[in-house]
Amino acid sequence: MKIHRQQFEALRPLDLRSCHTVADIIDGMSHCSFGARMLGEVSATIAHWVEAGIPPITVSYVRPASRLGHLLKTMAAQRWLGDVLTAGEHTTSVQSTHRHPVLVVGSYPETDEWLWRNRRRSTIFINQFGQARPGQVRDGYFPNVVFADPRFIIPLLSAYLDERLAGRPTTISQFLRTCARLGGEAAAVAHGACTVRAMVEDAQCTVFSTFAGAMTPAKMGLVICDMIDLGMTQFIASTGALMAHGLVEGLGRTHYKYNPQHSDAILARRKLNRITDTLEPEENFDAVEEVITHVLEADNEQLTISPVELHRRIGQYLAEHYPQHRGILKSAYQQAVPIAVPAFVDSEIGNDVFVYNARRRAASLPGICWDLENDTELLVETATRAKRLGIFSIGGGVPRNNVQNVAPLIEIYNARRTRGMKRLPPRLFRYGCRIDPAPLHFGNLGGASYSEGGSWRKMDLAGRFSEIRLDATIVLPFIVKYVMET
Repeated sequence: MKIHRQQFEALRPLDLRSCHTVADIIDGMSHCSFGARMLGEVSATIAHWVEAGIPPITVSYVRPASRLGHLLKTMAAQRWLGDVLTAGEHTTSVQSTHRHPVLVVGSYPETDEWLWRNRRRSTIFINQFGQARPGQVRDGYFPNVVFADPRFIIPLLSAYLDERLAGRPTTISQFLRTCARLGGEAAAVAHGACTVRAMVEDAQCTVFSTFAGAMTPAKMGLVICDMIDLGMTQFIASTGALMAHGLVEGLGRTHYKYNPQHSDAILARRKLNRITDTLEPEENFDAVEEVITHVLEADNEQLTISPVELHRRIGQYLAEHYPQHRGILKSAYQQAVPIAVPAFVDSEIGNDVFVYNARRRAASLPGICWDLENDTELLVETATRAKRLGIFSIGGGVPRNNVQNVAPLIEIYNARRTRGMKRLPPRLFRYGCRIDPAPLHFGNLGGASYSEGGSWRKMDLAGRFSEIRLDATIVLPFIVKYVMET
């Protein structure tokens, strides 16, 4: 089966500079990936239904007397939703409503699965447990669902419909005030936004940002650029993959929306690498390799280098040769923000450097040695020079642990120092905000609480910390835009 590039929709980076309202951001999310795309597409679908005169009947699994329950009733009064029914009410009227689209809000019990198993009309599910009609979603394809806490998603939908259908825009500050009253992850987002703003506005606070997950193929690269350009972060630790995919954007190349009509076997033959619901053409990595080779060849007399220094050089190359494109490494170079990748070998750029060294050795030339300790020294220096520390983490993994580890590293350095080793000032993180859907009971770092970090003497437990258990592609743009607004 031959694949033409025209068969795939090109994705677009979310540009917060051109977004002024909640609805603007949600529309931009339609051209992104993962949870952001789910939210963008579902919002547009519901707006289309309302404009066509068929607002969805809503089956609510939330308490009718709750603030979320009242919001659903308000949306129905605006005629953005049809009748708001409990599961029991819908069961008795299932025959009369089977021709209407349905919005299912909240988690439903196993006893109600039969209601949705054979439903053929469009049904949208909003819950944080991955529940949908059997067969509706599959690997890489998530139509008509948003898998996140309805207490955060429903007010977003309300704000979107209010602007698109009634012409009443909602600012991010207004939206977050609503979230603060709804509880659950909505309140957590509002608290987190205030925490991030507090650490950014604290002139004596150095903010460390850590990024894991596929945020750049998710088209969040320009959001991270805004964080750098606006002084929201002074040190970044990231996965290598995130920087490699971000470099693709910095070169002006494109990611594509996955089309489930094409199997992974077909994609493999066409060298279209799938990242959940997104495609990364292998030719993008060929362009990355050309840049890496050029950068390394430009100063091949320096045989020892660290990831921070390599990223600085790449950023400089982008600034000189790709001035028309925004990119994370370019912004970091221009704002003198170091980008560390503690697990550097686990990335496409790491692969490129390995092959580069292999070619040099084959030509009887010495290979480049990687000095990761140099980046650790920079991390310690940055932390000890700061009056207060803040950390803003997207996901967990090596980047988050690498930065948080600076506190116990200083502790054991002081405890084990010998003559000639200068004592370092101890440091704890005073602020923290993390966005990661992993629950505490999974036991991984993404879900680890700041309180747990306090037991390691990483966190000042008298400080301000926020924990948001949601898909970061849905949350990060609103937090960054909130700081930009205020």
